Amino acid sequence: MSEGHIRPLLLAVLLACAAAAAAVALNLLLLGRASAGNDPVGQLRPTLATVPAQPAAHVPTIRPTHGAIENKGEDD
Repeated sequence: MSEGHIRPLLLAVLLACAAAAAAVALNLLLLGRASAGNDPVGQLRPTLATVPAQPAAHVPTIRPTHGAIENKGEDD
């Protein structure tokens, strides 16, 4: 390759590296600010009043056995 082809390629690689480094630095800055707060998110504890002891029983869906089909297969 001649020097005329290497220079734009080198510039593109340097720009891509600079953009990646800026993105990483910005993410680290944002993560540092987000974790510095005293927000209760991630520290929530369920209480016994809100957590059911057993899951609710599943109610089966009963399909009609006669009559006209209302949507005529529109979701097919």
